[in-house]
Amino acid sequence: MPEASREEGTLDGAAPDRDAIGSFARFEASFEPGAEVVALGVDSGATLVKLCALDAGGERHFGTWRSPSTDRVLELADRLAPERMGVTGCGTASLLAGLGRGAASPIEFDAWGRGANEILERSGLATEEPYLLVSIGTGTSALRVEGDRVERVGGTALGGGTALGLGLALTGCRSHDELVALAARGRRGEVDLLISDIYAVDSGIAIAAEATAASFGKLARRLESGDDDEGAVDARPEDLAAAVMGLVAENIALLSHARATAAGVRRVVYGGSTLYANPTIVETVRLLTSVMGLEAIVLPRSGHAGALGAMRLAS
Repeated sequence: MPEASREEGTLDGAAPDRDAIGSFARFEASFEPGAEVVALGVDSGATLVKLCALDAGGERHFGTWRSPSTDRVLELADRLAPERMGVTGCGTASLLAGLGRGAASPIEFDAWGRGANEILERSGLATEEPYLLVSIGTGTSALRVEGDRVERVGGTALGGGTALGLGLALTGCRSHDELVALAARGRRGEVDLLISDIYAVDSGIAIAAEATAASFGKLARRLESGDDDEGAVDARPEDLAAAVMGLVAENIALLSHARATAAGVRRVVYGGSTLYANPTIVETVRLLTSVMGLEAIVLPRSGHAGALGAMRLAS
């Protein structure tokens, strides 16, 4: 029987834009009564815990919980009693210490590569050529993937944690969903200094007029010109949120281009929970990567590659 997937979409190109942060009850309810669980994969990250389970009927089940969820994962493993279990991510040690059973603990990067390969294959996006896998989670890692070989080639402290932290400080948004929704209504050009703000149209400079010259630079320019009274920041929250997302996305795309070039690859595959329902970041990394001459792919079910890979590597 071919494998399918339940809860929040499929791995076959029909995945939704977001994988909602759900509850223990909702994840468990995705199984048929009395269903036998063959394998369970857990990617325990700094911000989110991602889950992937395979039942005896060949269906995959996916879930996303907030970190830390150690006790909930341990309870889940006890209830489901999977034949095989794989755990990866920064929360692996605490999970392994509490499990009353054996479990594989693949390196996070290997799990991500294995899961990304499968998602690309099932989505009709796989090729024989190597690619750069960019995992945008709390921070960001860049992995060169060629077949089953996965090598970390770089990374940056910029990531979803950066966006959420700056977003909280500048706008008061306290969640990923709130910040994403706010950013979608904003205009970065009200906050960022653009090339068109500092160069005339006929200057001859070979940079697009809408390109960013300095993130948040327009705020500093207003202050220097005395346009803002007593140094007050005169910017709408939605414009600040859009600028935060743009700052993170543009710099990740630029670093990814540099890493891809150094690694000798032409495809950049973006994944990670930060991409959930986040059109500002998704569109920015995709556009900028393409403009710089590389092929850009955003993984369907972008945050679950690690959990899927951990499950597979437990086999």
